[in-house]
Amino acid sequence: MKQNDYEHSENSIHQEKSKKVPVRELEKIDELKGIIDMLKKINDPELNVDIWSLELIYNIEMKNHDEVSIDMTFTSPLCPFGPQIVSQVTQGLINLGFIKHNVEVVIDPPWEPSEEVKELLGVA
Repeated sequence: MKQNDYEHSENSIHQEKSKKVPVRELEKIDELKGIIDMLKKINDPELNVDIWSLELIYNIEMKNHDEVSIDMTFTSPLCPFGPQIVSQVTQGLINLGFIKHNVEVVIDPPWEPSEEVKELLGVA
């Protein structure tokens, strides 16, 4: 997964990287509840399942109350709806009040549905 460096746009001072949290632990962090709820409302148009339940979100890092970075992937590297999904995530972060936000599309590791996701899709 690519790690992101933050740079304050006003003074260009390099800040330390945020601590990465295992994705399965993200729902336990109260500060991420609003972001996760927003992600659960964005559907992959091809599968008609939300991107959170599809486990397309690899990581969420919060620097402070108005700065966030999301690492995500697509069900396919050439997903025709990729730009639309990223745009929806970005707009959702803006609507939540995140002034500084970054949505990083990660292709490595490629998405592979877990057993839970396979059951959700009816292919288990």
